Amino acid sequence: MQRLLVQPRPDHAAKLEAIGLSFHGWDDYWCEDVCYRFSAAEIDLLEARTAELHAMCIEAVAHVIRNRRLGELGIPAAYWQAIETSFAEREFSLYGRFDLAYDGKSEPKLLEYNADTPTSLLESAVAQWYWMTEKFPGHDQFNSLHERLVARWKQTRSEDGRIHFASLAGNEED
Repeated sequence: MQRLLVQPRPDHAAKLEAIGLSFHGWDDYWCEDVCYRFSAAEIDLLEARTAELHAMCIEAVAHVIRNRRLGELGIPAAYWQAIETSFAEREFSLYGRFDLAYDGKSEPKLLEYNADTPTSLLESAVAQWYWMTEKFPGHDQFNSLHERLVARWKQTRSEDGRIHFASLAGNEED
């Protein structure tokens, strides 16, 4: 893995806002002066480890449900049955995002796992792609998020054709 210094696009704020990433300036959320170049082997390692981590997270949820420990996670009792039913029926989940610490030498370390949170979709599936095609035309970002989202959405089927979303009112990220 290589850390590369990159000249930011002079009009990056306008370009990000044009695709809906209006909160790019919050607490240095979006940074264009550095990026990382990975080898195919490093990407393969990261994909393998994230698959393992996801399986471990699913097993952890199963353990919590099996041992009736949802309350210890601060989840109100009113939601326990819905969570248990959803998990037992393997209800639809769109995606999960792992935040990892990785130096290209050591094994990746899990920092945080966010499931079905929308913020990183715009960043990873759209903003990073546009940035990369401008800054490094002809390269690949080793990110199949867009293609996987399209495939996953095709798997969603409800009896009445509806999909329900939850968000925080007035939260620009949501």
